[in-house]
Amino acid sequence: MESLINIGIILTYLMVGSAALIAIGFGVKKMIANTDNAKKTLYTTGGLIAVLLFSYVIASDEILRSYEKYEITASTAKKVGMGIISFYVLAIGAIGAVVYSEISTVFSK
Repeated sequence: MESLINIGIILTYLMVGSAALIAIGFGVKKMIANTDNAKKTLYTTGGLIAVLLFSYVIASDEILRSYEKYEITASTAKKVGMGIISFYVLAIGAIGAVVYSEISTVFSK
């Protein structure tokens, strides 16, 4: 019975991986066809990578005493901190973009 479950899990990984590669391939194909969109895509991807790197650099690797019983490593704590900080930065950026858009619409009329 375990071998059937393992085969199912392997097939699932293969299907998800191939679907991801196909989706990325179509995106790259569209990006190559239109160079103006390619620049925007590269800028957006670069901005996301910059936010993630910034978040990783300022994240703390300190483990709280209450979480030591879960055997969390310093690396795991740093990655979790990076995720939380990047979420906050991106959420504040999204809220700021919406507020800026609404305020600029009000003053342009």
